[in-house]
Amino acid sequence: MTAHFQETLAVGRRELNVRAEIDNMRIAALWQVLLPIAGEIRSVKISTAQTRDFADFTISFGCIPLAVLWAIVDRLGSMTWVTSVKLTPG
Repeated sequence: MTAHFQETLAVGRRELNVRAEIDNMRIAALWQVLLPIAGEIRSVKISTAQTRDFADFTISFGCIPLAVLWAIVDRLGSMTWVTSVKLTPG
């Protein structure tokens, strides 16, 4: 068994949080990035903090390698409208 395969089996719940200013959140762009791994999405939570003018998307995943999620983090982090991206390995 390879290390990568072992890591995939040992996965807990992994979450990705994407934050942007409410007026700058680009839902379609976010989903375009997530489309290749959409089958592993288990839940999506959208919240806003209107006093701070931010929207947060928290996406939970099933069994998916961390390397795949880190690539998504890098891609989202390079987008100018994204304020922050956080990965919780689970």
